Amino acid sequence: MADMSTLLLQALGPWRNAKAWHVALSGGLDSTVLLHLLVQLRKTHSLPPITAVHVHHGLQAAADAWPAHCQALCKGLGVPLQVIAVQVQAGASVERAARDARYQAFAAISGAGEVLLLGQHRDDQAETLLFRLLRGAGVSGLAG
Repeated sequence: MADMSTLLLQALGPWRNAKAWHVALSGGLDSTVLLHLLVQLRKTHSLPPITAVHVHHGLQAAADAWPAHCQALCKGLGVPLQVIAVQVQAGASVERAARDARYQAFAAISGAGEVLLLGQHRDDQAETLLFRLLRGAGVSGLAG
């Protein structure tokens, strides 16, 4: 069985000639593992420049510690980090508003020919799918 690095390299094959790879870095396990794997891969493979992007929502008291955590992580890995502070619009769902603000920030920093990479494990994907099914989402709502 292929190791995780090999599988990741194969999955990213179509984007090996991108201008840059931006890693969405929350500081959590999934995005941290993704960043570590990419740093290891670039030691032995020709990859596009890698940068990390942390979106700071500031929604919780502990949220202010995440940018510093991400900065320390990126400094240790030799990866440039961009921290983007966003304002989450008030509305029915804070989670949805935060996600919308995050994706707007990602779109703003991603240029033509650049790729945004997000770390997400299968349980996250299954949870998202089940949540959308329970909300009554149709086929287009299940797609992402």
